[in-house]
Formats: sequence, C-alpha cells, structure tokens
Amino acid sequence: MTAKRRVYFNEFNLLMGNTTYLPLVSGLLKAYALTRPALVDSYEFMPFHFHIEAPGPIVDRHQDPFVAAFSLSLWNEQLSLDVARKVKARFPQCVIVMGGAQVPHRPESFFAAHPFLDVAVRGEGEEAFADILERLAEGRRDMDGLPGISWRTPEGEVRIDHSERPFQRDLDAYPSPYLTGLFDDLFVNHPDKNFQAIIETNRGCPFHCTFCYWGKGGLSRKYRYTSLERTFGEIEWMAAHGIRYLFNADSNFGMHRRDIEIAQKIVETKQAKGFPEAFRSCYGKNTDEKILEIGRLLHKHGLEKGITISYQSISPEVQKNIKRDNIKLSVAEGLQRAFNEAGVPVYTELILALPGETAESWVKGIDTVLEAGLKNQLYLYICQVLPNTELADPDYMAQFGIRTHRVKALPVHGSVTDPDWVTEFEEILISTNTMSVEDWRRMLAFSWAVMLLFSLKAGFFVMLWLSARLGVSYSAFPLWLADRSYDGGRTPLFADIIAGFWAKTDDLLAGGGRGTEVEGTGGIYWEEEEAAWLKLAKDPARGFAEMGELLAEFLSGRGVAFDPEELAEVVRYQSLAVPTLNTVTTGGAHDFVFNLPQWFEHFFDAARPALERSGGRLKVEPVDYAGDLPRLAREVLLWGRKSGRLLNQTGV
Repeated sequence: MTAKRRVYFNEFNLLMGNTTYLPLVSGLLKAYALTRPALVDSYEFMPFHFHIEAPGPIVDRHQDPFVAAFSLSLWNEQLSLDVARKVKARFPQCVIVMGGAQVPHRPESFFAAHPFLDVAVRGEGEEAFADILERLAEGRRDMDGLPGISWRTPEGEVRIDHSERPFQRDLDAYPSPYLTGLFDDLFVNHPDKNFQAIIETNRGCPFHCTFCYWGKGGLSRKYRYTSLERTFGEIEWMAAHGIRYLFNADSNFGMHRRDIEIAQKIVETKQAKGFPEAFRSCYGKNTDEKILEIGRLLHKHGLEKGITISYQSISPEVQKNIKRDNIKLSVAEGLQRAFNEAGVPVYTELILALPGETAESWVKGIDTVLEAGLKNQLYLYICQVLPNTELADPDYMAQFGIRTHRVKALPVHGSVTDPDWVTEFEEILISTNTMSVEDWRRMLAFSWAVMLLFSLKAGFFVMLWLSARLGVSYSAFPLWLADRSYDGGRTPLFADIIAGFWAKTDDLLAGGGRGTEVEGTGGIYWEEEEAAWLKLAKDPARGFAEMGELLAEFLSGRGVAFDPEELAEVVRYQSLAVPTLNTVTTGGAHDFVFNLPQWFEHFFDAARPALERSGGRLKVEPVDYAGDLPRLAREVLLWGRKSGRLLNQTGV
C-alpha cells in the first residue's frame, strides 16, 4: 500500500500571553477535505500550526511535507512567507499553497516576489483546496479549469483562472471542525494554552465600503447561512470545552431575524454551563430594534461589554466616497440614544483621513458624535489600507490622492514580540488630496488626546463640564493640548504625554508600529492613548494638579469666564472618579461645595439639575489595586475599556 502523503496547515494566530484562537480556517479546510474519499485515502493531515512563534521550530515540524498550506492574514503574512520559503528550500517537491485576505486577487507580482509559491487561492478556500489536493493526488501539477486558482507551471509561467466558483448557498456543506472533533487534540496536546474561538453563522455583506474586505474582497454580497442546528451545536461545544471568549465573524450581526435566537442560545448556554463568558461581534449598520433587543440581552447577562455603532465618518462627502452613504447616520444616532436609556454601553468608531476628510471635518465629526450624548467609548482609528479592497485599488488611490506608508504591524494588546519572531507590516493611509501629512499628524495627536480624556475617562467629567457649563466644544481643550499652546515647563507630565503623541507620529512615518510598550505593565503593546493613561496612573496627584493648571490657562487664554473654585471642584471630582494604584485618598465619602455629584449623576438625563452652590456628597468605592500596576493596566484598560471599569463605582 502506498504511504499517504503529508499535508500541513499553517494558520498563525496572535499569541496574547498563553491565549490564542483555535485555527478555524485550517479546521474548515480539513473538515471539507475529509468529505472526499479520495483525499482520505491519499493524504495524512498533520497537526495544526496555530499560533505565532519563531519560524525555526515551525519549519522543523514539517517532516517530508507533500503540501504546505498557509492562511495569510495581516498579523502573520511575513511569518507565513518566511516559513514557506524555508520549507520549500528544505523540501523542493513540497507544493506551497496560499490563501487568505492578504493574498492579492491580482497575484502576478505576488508570484514574482515569492518564487517558492506554487498555488494561490482567491476567496473562499474549502472547495478550492480540496480540488487542488485531488489534482495533486492524481499526479497532476496543473490547476487549469479550477475557478479562483492561480498557479505556477514547471516552466515558471503564472496562470490565472478568473472564473468564479458556483455559489454554495448552504454553508452546512462545509462541515464544522468543532463538531467533527478536529480541535479536540489541541486541548489535550496543549494544556498550557487558553483557547478562544470564532463562530461563523453566515457569510456575505451587502455593503460596499471601500476600506473593507467583506464587500469587495470577500467576493460575495449575498448572504449564506449555517443552520441553527449547527450553530447551536457549536455554541454547546464551546461551552463544553470551556471557551471563555467567543468572537462572531459575521459582518452584520443583528441584521437577520434569526440572530436574536442565536443570542438567546448563547445566554442560555452561559446560564447552564458558565461558558462562554464573553461574546463579541460586528453589528448591523441599518437595523435598530433587533440590535437593541440583542444588545440589552447580551449586556444583561454580562456577555457583551458594549455595542459598536460604526460611523467611520460624519461627513456626507466622505460617506459618499467610501460608499457608506446607504447607511443611515440617523439610525446610528437613534440606537445611541436608546442604548443610553437602557444603560447598555456604546462604543463608536471613526477612521482618520478617509477620502474627502479634512482636518476641519474630522474635528467637527468628533464634536457631532460627542454632542449626540455618547457616554462610553469613542475609538479614533488610523486607516489601514488592506489588500483586495477598493481603497487599495490604484485608480481609486489616484482619484483621491491617497498616499500610504508601510509600518510595523505590532500586535496591540498582544505579547511584546520575541526577537526571534518575524516582523509583520501593514499599510496605513497618511494623506489624501484633502488632508496633508502635517494635517494627518496634527489630527492624530489630537485624536489620541480626545481618547485619553474622553474615552479613557481621564478628563471625561471635565469635558462634560466645559461643554454644558461654559459652552466650550468637546474638541477645543484636547486640540489646544495637541497644539502645545501652553507653558509645558509648569506642567511637565502633560508636556511629556503630548510630546510622546507627536513623537509617535514621527515614529510611524519612520516605519514604526502602532503599539507602545510601557515599562512595568505586563509585557504587552498598548495603544498610544492607553500608554498615556498609564503615565498618568503612575502619578495621578501630579497629573490632576497639572490638569487644573492647564484648564485655567486654556480658559483664560480664550477669554472664557469661570469660577476658579468650581473648576477646582470639577478637577477634584474627576480625580476621584478614575481608578488609581492606591485607594487611600479616593475611597469613602467626599463633600463638595457645589452639587457636582448630583449634576454629573444626572448629566445625560432629560431633567439634569442646575449646577449651584448647594453642596453635595460623592461616595466612592474603588477597587484596591494595592500598587499593582500590571493588574491595574490589565483590568482597567485591557478588560475594562468597553465596560464600566474605567471609572470607580460611585454614588451620591
């Protein structure tokens, strides 16, 4: 009997300490391949390579490979290419197959740059990969006639099949790797790993957003579904295997009528078995009642910290340019109000420097979102330019004057990279014909200041007070800070933070990555605004003293009349609301001359009381972090950014 040929799957997921994801893509490829008897007879499918590490050990585990398959994502592209090159050098007859979002749909230059590559797959991979294995099992190296496949002939010619594969409406045709037991050995063989899981209940997206892979790169705008029976079975499997964190890969969860049934199943399973503990998803863009019902349900049972409402830009011109003008901003605004009333945290996203955005429209957009009553997180993102999206199309880039820059793709909130690991890269947008590089730098520093003060709550109550009491826009104070319009000699901590923001923009333009290390915080990369928050956390007394000085200088410079005693009490209230390393000065009851505790308690209510000198008492029940900075960083920033942990528990 002829020995079976070995197939290796390489899907290198991010490693966060000892936590990583189960390799869903590899599992789906293997599960479908096992439905074809000829492949079962011909191949031995080797253990999954499922997380990032140094390339040497991965290459060494490839023993006499016949096929080495790689799933390329932004966080593992360079590692995948490095391993593939070394495997090919060691085993020249091994067939290197690559797929995933990072493989260009126009692959000519990709093949030219990587001479070790034999076959590339465009779009979905289950049927394509099985067809490739069948051809190889027949002793053929040509892939002619296989839709979506590009391949290199023995003579070096690259041949591309541009046809599309027939539409497979029933996703149950692709067996679940969870329910077929393909991941069970991982729990036995890797007891040191804490596994997270991805669930996929449908594929497709009806929207055409130019920055997103789903609409164009995903090749399918029509929805296809797994059965509820399969979906429920996967949820139960995850609970039985102690999966704490479940990520949903659907493009618009909550858009479909059956999504409430899925949410109810997740809740019921957690109640019965304790898992999953947390559920995350990308929510629908143009629906409200279904998402509101799902959000309330998941939040009530502690599964979802907050619901995403994605504007990306408030500018009608930008919305048109990025093909989101069919997504109603009024729906998002209505959802935000409804979630506020229901007590469900909301977080909102904007992307910097999308085509048509100006510095002025960016500032105005932030003010618009905050004035609408956002209580929780505002995420302001650097724009990533992903392969196979319209944003990366040369004609589109020329139309809007898009200029990109290659930077390190550091795993934010992941472990600091080992020196032996391969460096990954990403393309970010740094200018357009409506936003210069200098405007981009300024708006980025400003955005980090907004997130430090508002999103991370270091100046949340100060900003509410400035807006409601003095009529100062939400953007004014952080923009003034970012522009360094103050005497930094008197406020060295804030001067250092803002200088760090500008230095980070220079570092990005020099090719550095987004993540920032902060000494003594657990050996992971932080977002820039989080790194700034941690600087404040190390010396909160100085930080809030400087904040008071800066506010007085800011208001005086603008000619805004204010009561110095009231300002001092606002800053004091702010300092008591923020978690610190030591609770000695914050815990207990604190009396105020002004009724600030009641005023802030009811700030977002329709019947907010007048702010006056009638006194007030704030009761603070902080978590005692006992000087443990890594714990504070982990629990407040890493786990708590989308929940209530950014503020101390308070009452009046």
